[in-house]
Amino acid sequence: MLVRCVRIINPFGDPVDTYPGVRVGAVYPVLEIAYFTDVYYVRIIDDDGDDPGTIWDPEMFETVDGHLPACWSATMTGDGSLRLAPRSWHRPNFWNDYYDRDPAAMADYADGKAAALADASAP
Repeated sequence: MLVRCVRIINPFGDPVDTYPGVRVGAVYPVLEIAYFTDVYYVRIIDDDGDDPGTIWDPEMFETVDGHLPACWSATMTGDGSLRLAPRSWHRPNFWNDYYDRDPAAMADYADGKAAALADASAP
């Protein structure tokens, strides 16, 4: 899945002209889409190339290619959360384990990222 940045919203929710990592008009691959506690976000590989990708407000983007990566699956929970991401990222505490540098979580992230990027189309 690919998205194009059409506006920039900083992490505080304010529209801005520039912000590190994104540029209006640039196209980015999407690694994850989620909705938690009334907040949507998309995780992209941004201009900084930081891993594990950066989360951004989806209002910043328009869809360039809506093809969902074959490695993605969906998870819904009783609290109304929804997540589209590589299958291995759906396990409980995945992101906590990743940030704790757990080798299995880091390997799952690398595999999921590679699969999502391999499935992304060029604009």
